[in-house]
Amino acid sequence: MKNIKYITTNFLGYIFIALVCAVFIFQATNFVPHDFSNYYFGAEFLKLGKFNSDIYFPHIFNQEIAAMGNKNLFVSYAPNTPFLAIFFYPFTFLSLATAKLIFNILSLGLFLYSLRKLVKNYQIKPLFLFLIPLVFLIPFRNNFLFGQVYLLLFFLLSEGFLAYKKERFLKMGIFWGIAILLKVFPVLLFGMLLFKKKYKAIIHLGVACIILLTFSIFINGFEVWDFYFNTVLAKSGNGEIAGEFVQNYQSMFMFLKFLFPENTLAFSLLLLFFKLFLLVISYFVSIKESSLLKVFSFWIFTSILLSPYGSTYTNLLLLFSFLYFLKEGKFDTKNTLILLLFIGITFLPISYFSKFELPFSFPRLILMLLLFFMIIKETLLKINWKKSVVFIAPVMFIYFFFFIPQEEATSPQSLSKKHILTYDYSVKNGKLNYMYWNNQGKNSQETSVKVTSLDTINITLINNQVFYKSKQLTFENDNKLNPAIINNNQIIYLSDAKKGIGFYSLVKIALDK
Repeated sequence: MKNIKYITTNFLGYIFIALVCAVFIFQATNFVPHDFSNYYFGAEFLKLGKFNSDIYFPHIFNQEIAAMGNKNLFVSYAPNTPFLAIFFYPFTFLSLATAKLIFNILSLGLFLYSLRKLVKNYQIKPLFLFLIPLVFLIPFRNNFLFGQVYLLLFFLLSEGFLAYKKERFLKMGIFWGIAILLKVFPVLLFGMLLFKKKYKAIIHLGVACIILLTFSIFINGFEVWDFYFNTVLAKSGNGEIAGEFVQNYQSMFMFLKFLFPENTLAFSLLLLFFKLFLLVISYFVSIKESSLLKVFSFWIFTSILLSPYGSTYTNLLLLFSFLYFLKEGKFDTKNTLILLLFIGITFLPISYFSKFELPFSFPRLILMLLLFFMIIKETLLKINWKKSVVFIAPVMFIYFFFFIPQEEATSPQSLSKKHILTYDYSVKNGKLNYMYWNNQGKNSQETSVKVTSLDTINITLINNQVFYKSKQLTFENDNKLNPAIINNNQIIYLSDAKKGIGFYSLVKIALDK
């Protein structure tokens, strides 16, 4: 009887979580490989000695995968780091389906291991564990179905946090360093350590990141890391993952893009203000709050708000904030409202709200901001707003006068808006056709543009810019391919401007001779 009571008290909640997740892991075996394909084939090309900057261009990546005999896949390695391919290298010795199954099982095991340590460390009531799979049902489901890494990230971040709490900075540096090399955004934890004046921890984390990066450069090569830092990271940081406007991301970045689709100045200034506002709050939370779990969960929450893109499985990292909420162990009016906000964030059907006008087409963002302020409202009262304005105002002023993004020199017209990945074009029966890629492979689409002549001799691509004879016609920092002159008065080319790297559109501009 004592053993049964011990198991019921200490493990029943974890068993419930494991059973719920096991159902999703089983469902994932009959689901398309989805995001896991990106990790798997990136590692596969590393094994084959084909891992270079071309892997970040989806038309090349997809064609290579199809040439290996894989059907009905549409993948994109960006914005993943080159290090991620090393991390998933061992899985390439298994089939794609088996690798995804094993990875999901391992992720669940590591998650439960770190979750138990957190629950035990903060003496969270075992009964509250039953809330976790209920509140985070959809994030759990999609993480397993898509083969995502967020349960693994939870493990890495959690283990690093517990090591930091015990001032075991070497262990902290290893776990957080791996998390940073995998997904980049945990680099914000340097800010937390800086504001907490944990300089020894900063050195350990910095050295860990340098060692891991050096190891990755040795394996992946310097060229691909140089390309990642200078091109891939810049585009992903600007919200350019696939399309330019993606309502499903539910981020402040995308909200402002939808709000100011043509006003670059308003978009840039308001986004900067939002980031500076979060920075100010981050500083005061770090120095005023005594609970390390609250400070850490706040920084993870902040990293989600700062990201230009979001997803259902990203919300799994809100578990740190949820555990802090459970630690209080009571359900008064405030905590009941917080619980409802968590449920709303994870369960709202975003696609249903896409037909609504702003701001109601961004319901998850609204609820996340409400939850964010509910959690830190006591800290807000401690903030010295006068000093904060003294910090924010000069930064906004300097940015306005010296760093405002320039307007585009050209305004290309897209000819392939219906399809996300165009990779080539041709002329057939006097009409311009373009080739695009989806999960069915190669496809072709005829346009309404009539072509009487096509000239590729008098036009060239130099340093990723289009030149007509010796005159430069484009100046934007996008990737371009295959420029040509049609009908002696228009220029066509492939461009990934304002889209994810390599997600080309066929565009045209007038030829001004």
